[in-house]
Amino acid sequence: MRKLLFAVVAAIVAMSCCNSDESVELRITYKDGTSTTEVRPLEMKGCLCGDKYLHFEMSQEELSKIAYLEVLPSFGRAKVGDEGYFVSSDGMLTTFKSLSKDARRLRKVSVNMLPANCFKVGDKCYAGIIKGLEYESRQAVALVDDKEYQYYYYYDTLKDITPYEPLSIDFYPLEGKEANYAGMARLCRKYLIEADRMPQLVKDRIGENEHLRYASEAPEIRIRLGWKPVPTPELHQTLENEPEMIVAVTFDQVKEIVDELKRQGVNEAQLCLVGWNVKGHDGRFPDHLPVESQLGGEEKLRECIKYAQDNGYKIVAHTCRTDIYEISKNWNNGADAARKADGSLVQRYAIGGGMMYDICYKQSYEKYYKEEEPKVAELGFRGLEYIDVLSVIYPHECHNPEHPVNRKEAAEYANKMLGDLRPMFGGSQSEGGVYYVAKSLDYALYASINMNRTQKYEIIDEYVPTWHIVFNGYILNNAGAQTVNYPLKAPISALRVIEYASRPIFYFYSAYRSAGRNWMGETDLTMKNKADLERSVAIIKQGYDEFKTLQHLQLCTLDDNFELAKGVKCSVYSDGTRVIVNYNKEPYTYEGKVVAPENYILVK
Repeated sequence: MRKLLFAVVAAIVAMSCCNSDESVELRITYKDGTSTTEVRPLEMKGCLCGDKYLHFEMSQEELSKIAYLEVLPSFGRAKVGDEGYFVSSDGMLTTFKSLSKDARRLRKVSVNMLPANCFKVGDKCYAGIIKGLEYESRQAVALVDDKEYQYYYYYDTLKDITPYEPLSIDFYPLEGKEANYAGMARLCRKYLIEADRMPQLVKDRIGENEHLRYASEAPEIRIRLGWKPVPTPELHQTLENEPEMIVAVTFDQVKEIVDELKRQGVNEAQLCLVGWNVKGHDGRFPDHLPVESQLGGEEKLRECIKYAQDNGYKIVAHTCRTDIYEISKNWNNGADAARKADGSLVQRYAIGGGMMYDICYKQSYEKYYKEEEPKVAELGFRGLEYIDVLSVIYPHECHNPEHPVNRKEAAEYANKMLGDLRPMFGGSQSEGGVYYVAKSLDYALYASINMNRTQKYEIIDEYVPTWHIVFNGYILNNAGAQTVNYPLKAPISALRVIEYASRPIFYFYSAYRSAGRNWMGETDLTMKNKADLERSVAIIKQGYDEFKTLQHLQLCTLDDNFELAKGVKCSVYSDGTRVIVNYNKEPYTYEGKVVAPENYILVK
């Protein structure tokens, strides 16, 4: 009787919770060329157990008729002058201000670094979490007619795919102290943990992995050894027209870097050799072997690896499993390349190896990775092994009938590639921190590809560390591409390393392009001569010494981040440490302690 009564009450309560005043506007373009706009109510769920949320879903059958879709929640609208902000899945925050005449009024997010974003308008705050058809979802913020900000999800791949699952987004009301971007990030962390998509905490993994423990206490030093000219003079490269490789650092010269690190007291570091492979960085991928002879060949590489290890350093290789070039020995008219729905190849960029094409992840893993990666490990590399690009993009879909893969299946191959590095090398790292490889990733080269997008988009006000609140303490990471060689950078970039307690990264020859933007900045570490090498290592030593005061925070989660005053940020870590960062040119006083201009203090 009691069970029956409970069931009746539960049903009544559930029915009362199903209605919501909130809705989504759908802007639909069908495959037959017609279009429509309609409004659908959101369904309230989850009231009886756990967090309540508003649910939106579209079936695979309905999606199969749609070519393009935009989903605009009712709380994703704000008038110019409203209080609040939108925060995108990549941490970019937009307030509702008037824009200058020449400012861009639309900004699209092509890759969701998190499955979550935040809407805060007036006294309402929601976190959106994408759950179904997540790899097909993108986000956009727009100012329409200079009157209304709109935040929406868009799906521009539906015309080319067979929907492999329903589309669903859940919107969680955030209240009280949770009603902000940090609350959204904490909710996202909770969701990923409950969905079994998070790794264990670093502090719980280091006891079983000495390579991960070492990395948590040591900076990363990348050394670009050799590369072909970028931009390339030959778009379609063959063995006959292949450009000459630029040699910057040989394997013997890496040993000189090791000696200088030891001399200046940089006692721990993981070295990553970039461009050790045939014809250097981005040379003939997915081919890596044989070891590049102009750098010294395999014998000298083995000597170099052993020398670094004998001096107490970890050393790993840079590999790439997302690209294929025409000069690859297995090109075969792009047989292993990813194909679009119309059968054409997916072209990306013209760089060192010529025109770069997407490779099918299934072929990359089954045909190239499984064949080559054990041979790379046999050379002697040990530590957190690096695969380029993989964790900074969405997984490639492939429509080649010989090896078709949708994005969800491709994500599984990406996780296999990173996960299999652990038994072979000791750990994994990749270029970014996109959430779908979280369980397989030990270190993210940079959590944000560009934290300074306000320089390009006035519609963005600032970058906020939502990714770091989700993943610090679970994945070792560097704050962003602009913080590479951070002691050389302007305070707006350099102080991010401190605010987010990053594991810093240093890079010899990060600025290697002869024309065009070097996305890690133009200031660089080089070794043109002995004095130049000493200068470069002195910069590393400066960052190394500072990192030793912060490295304990690698084992902590970042639980809150907020502004104390204009240009003054406070980060709160799980061990109680507060990091106060003053980006201003005037001092700031916090609890009786003076924070110098463009400086910081730790409060324990």
